[in-house]
Order: sequence, then C-alpha cells, then structure tokens
Amino acid sequence: MLFFLDQYGCAKNQVDGELLIGILCEKGWTRTDEPERADLIIINSCGFIESAKKESLDAVMTARAAYPQAKVLLAGCLSERYADDLAESLSEADALFGNGDLSRFPELLDKLFPTGSTDPTGTTVLRPQICGVPEGARPELLSFPGSAYVKITEGCDNCCTFCAIPLIRGPLRSRPIERIVSEIAGLVSRGVWEINLIGQDLGSYGKDFDETAADSEHPAGGEHPGAGDQHPAGSEHPADGTLSPLAELLSAIGRLPGDFRIRLLYIHPDNFPRDILPVMAANTRFFPYFDIPFQAGEETILRSMNRRGNPDAYLRLVADIRSAFTESPYGMAVLRTTFLVGFPRETDETFEKTARFLASLRSVWSGAFIWSREEGTAAADYPRAPTKKIAQKRLDTLLEIQRRMTPEELAFFVGKRVEVLVEELIPLSDEEVAESEKNGIPPSRLALARAWFQAPEVDGSVVLQFDEGSRDSRGNPVAPGSVVEALIMQVNGIDVEAVLP
Repeated sequence: MLFFLDQYGCAKNQVDGELLIGILCEKGWTRTDEPERADLIIINSCGFIESAKKESLDAVMTARAAYPQAKVLLAGCLSERYADDLAESLSEADALFGNGDLSRFPELLDKLFPTGSTDPTGTTVLRPQICGVPEGARPELLSFPGSAYVKITEGCDNCCTFCAIPLIRGPLRSRPIERIVSEIAGLVSRGVWEINLIGQDLGSYGKDFDETAADSEHPAGGEHPGAGDQHPAGSEHPADGTLSPLAELLSAIGRLPGDFRIRLLYIHPDNFPRDILPVMAANTRFFPYFDIPFQAGEETILRSMNRRGNPDAYLRLVADIRSAFTESPYGMAVLRTTFLVGFPRETDETFEKTARFLASLRSVWSGAFIWSREEGTAAADYPRAPTKKIAQKRLDTLLEIQRRMTPEELAFFVGKRVEVLVEELIPLSDEEVAESEKNGIPPSRLALARAWFQAPEVDGSVVLQFDEGSRDSRGNPVAPGSVVEALIMQVNGIDVEAVLP
C-alpha cells in the first residue's frame, strides 16, 4: 500500500507528519512522491491563520478531483479545530484525524481500509484525546539533510488573546528530559548535525511537572516574578540555586557525546529563563540564536494581548542576552522576533511606539503579520480593529525597518569563518560545464547553506562558492547535509556570500 503526504503548517506540524510516516511504515505502508499511485493521500493541515486554512482545504479538494482512486485524509490542526463542521461540509475528505494521541492512527487506517469487502461510507472522524506529547519513530525527516526538529513541549498555557493554539493543541505538556535527550542522541547517531528545539513556548518547559509549585510561583491574578519591575520580562534564577527545567534540559543535552549543534526556537519574552544563558554560553554546541516573539512594543497593546511585560523590560532582557555572549566564540547573540499589526485598539500612536521598539532591538531577523479575527480567542470580540489598508501600511513599515537593519547586523560576520550546513547544490549549466572542460579546470560550484545565525526556512541563506572536489568536515565531497567552514565575503540583502578557503 502506498501513501502520499502533503505537508502544511509549522515545524511542530512537520514533526507530527514525520510521526505519521513512522506509524505508516511500521504498518507496512510505503511513501510515494507520486500521488497518482497512492492509495492514501494525507493532507497534514494548518488551522491557525485564515490563509493557511484555505490552502489546506484547497489541497483536499484538489486531491479529491485529481486522484479519485485514493482515500483522502485531512489530518492535523484543521481537523482538530473544526472536525464537527468539516464532517458535515467537507465531503471531499474520506476521513478526518486530529493532532492528539497520534498512536491511535492505526485505528483510522483500519476503518478506511477494512479487511472485509465493505467500504466505509461518509466521512470517518477520529479525534483522539489531547494528552502528552506525541512521540515515536521518525524514519524519514522532512527537513533539509543534516537538520531536524525536536519537540520538547506541546500545547500552551499563555493564553495570548490573539492566539488559537491552546484551542487547537490544548494546555502545556512537557516531555521528560530523558526522552528528549534519548531522541537527540538517536538523531545524532543518524548524522543529524543541527537540532532545532521547538514548542509553542520553550520558556514554559517543565512548568507542568509540578503544578502545585507552579501555582505558588504564579498565583492567579498575580504578577510574574522578576527583578523588581512592575511588569518584568523573563524569569530570574531561582533563589534556592536550582536550575529552571529548561536549563536542566540544556545541561543534559550538553553532556551528550557526538558532533552536533542546538538551536532554540520560540521563547515567550515573559517566560524567558535567564539561567539558560550561562549554560548556553559555556558550551559551543548551543547557538546563541534567540527567537522571541515580542508582538508589540507598546504597553497598552501588550496588555490587550495578555502580555505581562513592557518594552523597557524587554529591552533589558535583550541586553542581558547579548551581554552573556560577548566573550563567546560566536562573538554575539542573534535575535529573531515577530510582530502583530492591525490588532484591535492599535492607533497611530501605539504603532509608532512599536516601530521605534523594533528599531531599538537591532534584531537580525523579524517577521510581521496582520492580525486576523480567530473565533474562540478573546481578541475576536475586541472592538475597533484598524482597516486592512491601515494594517497593511503598518506591516510594510515594520518590514522596511527590518529590511534596513538586517544587512547592517549581518556585516558583523564579514571576514569571519563560520560553520555552515549545506542544504542544496545549485546545478551547473551546460555552458559552465563546457567552459570548464574547454579550459581543463574543475568548475566552480555554488550551494545554498545556512550558518548558525540563520534558522531553517525563515531567515536568509549563505550562498557558498567552492571548487569541484572540495571536502566537508568529515572528509566527504560537499553535498546536502555537509558541514563546512566558510569564509563570509560580503552581505547581499538578507543573504551572505561565502567561499571555502
């Protein structure tokens, strides 16, 4: 039996897709890249923003029309969020499967492909209970070679007023340290060099291990603990000298053998555990790359978003992060952030403060998005949202600020040697091959790669020039998945150009 996977959504959803592949392979299925041959087509959907929802639904209808021989399954966040409605309205899907307990996926397969002759009628719906963090074999990774995501939490308790994630993925659940460490060790043994830790908010990792203690630290309606700020950002080192759960996890990862690197993605600024900084600074396995979604730079809007911090506290957090890595071999810490514009009650004045806040961050990377009304969230009932035209103008303003900052910040790396992970080789043209043969000189090659200050898919690239026959750090020919030391020559927009010395 053959299956085809059409993957949508974020990195967390990608991990879920890889787990589904593992389950299917264990059941004797084979993945195909040719949907016309597939017995089962899986649309692993996103249910977070309107455009992504539409894209996933369009994929279902396209698959139904183009491949009538196959069963079409809508999996993932869209099914989890709207299963009841879609069971009635989306006749193009043979089945719906949520993102809860993925281990129950074989039950759905048995219903779709019964051993008897009777074919199921109507839409089969299976929405398993949301519990724990899905785990299992991932025989095939959907990342670029040499890179993988590792999910350390699932769900979220922050309840930002604009965000539907708690509605889709439930409350915070953290994986035990030993299981995360074991998974990373297994990936490293398979040749993975870059591990990206993901969750909705890594800073909240482990807060669910002891709910009683968490309740005592964060009483209902109380202020988040900090260093005397009325609205502090981040968490201080515990008074009893113990490490935060995230710092404990990073310490355990740092003790693993093998050649690998770790990047942390998505840390809520109000929950940032500062005690991870010395742990990371003391071990070059940890990239000093920090993805902190601030969302706004004005306090009344932050309160409307259910954010506890304020711009001054956030700037102090960023300063603390940067000061922790001034003596690091990496030379600096890199900041990525995101902002949400067009939020209800956003005025020209509040937006100007957000724009000035972004400029003061000196972030290397940032994204900006226009708020959309998501049913079930608190902000869905907020009044006075800016018009789409105004929101688009504000979006363009933030993107332009970052467009100017990125090359200025990337200039730091010019003239420096950095490890880069090769993602793909750029094929030589026939003319280039002919010219090299004519001159008897091995052709120069180009590759797209990423350095430590570039996260997968969201940041710029390293455009790498190297000679035919060049070798990577393991003595193998340069290929996707290779790690090489490159010399950064110049900045080109959001990318940098480099050579193998």
